Amino acid sequence: MIRSSWLGIGRRLSTLARANAFYTKTTLNPQQVSLTPPSQLSPKSLIVLSTPTQLNEVIGRSIDLHQEHDLQVVVAGVDSVVPHSHRNGISELWLDEPIKIEESTQLEEKDRKHEHPKQSDGIHIVTAKENWKTIDSNFDITLNLKNKVRLSLANTVFQTHHLVTLFYFQPSYIQESHNNSGQTLSDLAISLPESTINFGKAQSFDKWTPLYDSESEPLLILKCTGNLVKEINRKPAAKFLENNDKLMNIGSKDTQVFVKLYKPNQELPQKFEVIAGGGGWGAKANMLAISPEAKLSIGDRIEFFMLTPEDRFNPNPELDTTLQNGFVFECSYENVTYNETFGNDGETIEMQNLFGCGSEKGFKLNNINFASAGERLLIDT
Repeated sequence: MIRSSWLGIGRRLSTLARANAFYTKTTLNPQQVSLTPPSQLSPKSLIVLSTPTQLNEVIGRSIDLHQEHDLQVVVAGVDSVVPHSHRNGISELWLDEPIKIEESTQLEEKDRKHEHPKQSDGIHIVTAKENWKTIDSNFDITLNLKNKVRLSLANTVFQTHHLVTLFYFQPSYIQESHNNSGQTLSDLAISLPESTINFGKAQSFDKWTPLYDSESEPLLILKCTGNLVKEINRKPAAKFLENNDKLMNIGSKDTQVFVKLYKPNQELPQKFEVIAGGGGWGAKANMLAISPEAKLSIGDRIEFFMLTPEDRFNPNPELDTTLQNGFVFECSYENVTYNETFGNDGETIEMQNLFGCGSEKGFKLNNINFASAGERLLIDT
């Protein structure tokens, strides 16, 4: 089931943008990475989102572009590109103005794998060196004055020997001091040049199935603490899931439950996952725990949804040709196969006027979570 809703993140201001100020392209299953400057504009900056499969070639080509054309380049390794969690591709955004580098953090400030393990003193036990780990990383892109997308990056240790791959090169004509230019980063925040892209409204899609008719029976939180819901509509919170036939009839531990939380005087809902609740005995038997970052208040309205195993693990194999003229961000489907040519037998496909990527950890728009498999945000341009 595909559900969608409109998010009012902006409106078109055609008088402010310049014609041919940017160019976007997404390539699936590229045979080689060209990253050729487009003929319709004189680019000064480039953002490349690349799956791990193409990263080494992208890195080499980005260095050439920077050195040969004095081009500003930003590169990020992502889990997938659009559409439908495609695991082998690159996405390009060329701009005729420089990108503003806001903040950055070098990877070595977070990643301590280069440090030598502690040595035993013959008395105290020393734990084994960690062999596998992930790291929190954020790539923030401010689209305009009101809207920012936060992306989580892919683990690229098998391709580039770094837990994440994120870097930028500054051109010589930018005099500002950026000590992290050319360094491998864990976090980077950038802003697109103003008046370059006319972002329209954003449409969000998900594969959630509603568990209750929220119009006929609004559900209000009457007792809560932190991220724990104790009572809804004067009934124990856990009963709203335990007594729901749609959810219980599936009987699969792979079914996920999500909520939309509506705060008073707040137009757009917050979105969280139900992580525990119900069963057992004692004071917590009737509670529901949702994502730790949730801050609940009495009077909040809540809606329940489920993501079935079928919708969670089965992406649509058909190429979505409706994705055009926009920026698209997805929560990637879990990678359960080694098939890198997903959906089109390895054929190279170029999708003009499309820029975007996917992350298994999801992404955020203005602190609104998009963290369930198949969830998508389309912002037209």
